[in-house]
Amino acid sequence: MRTLSLIGVLCLTGGAGAGCYNYSPLTTPSPEPGTYLAVTLTDAGSDELARSLGPAAFVVRGRYLSNDERGMLISVSSVETKQGFALPWSGETVAVPDDAVASLDVRRLARGRSILLAGVGAGGLVATTLAFSLLGGGTTPNPGGGRPNKQ
Repeated sequence: MRTLSLIGVLCLTGGAGAGCYNYSPLTTPSPEPGTYLAVTLTDAGSDELARSLGPAAFVVRGRYLSNDERGMLISVSSVETKQGFALPWSGETVAVPDDAVASLDVRRLARGRSILLAGVGAGGLVATTLAFSLLGGGTTPNPGGGRPNKQ
């Protein structure tokens, strides 16, 4: 039972960290460093960044680092192509020129969906705990107790 409780706590902690997110347009002139962004590229920007991001790049997702003379520096976590394929990246820094950006969206926690997800997870944990408690899981004790008789 103690192991089951520990597993439940670990699952809830992991689920709370996952959460659900929405993308919404950036409302400030420039994002804070560390903000998770989705940068949609223009057609010309996609062509310009083909050597850095690969052919037909459409949306660049990652953490905003800063701006410099080359443009916006992003630690890229994934690139979505025009065909809809999401290609994972491992945090390489890419400079995205300002004229290559069609739109800029910031990722925000979707509270309602995250609460719903946590509620479903907690309900599943309770149901699992009850099911195992009702079914039992221990061993039957030795009815005679002690050691068997010598023959």
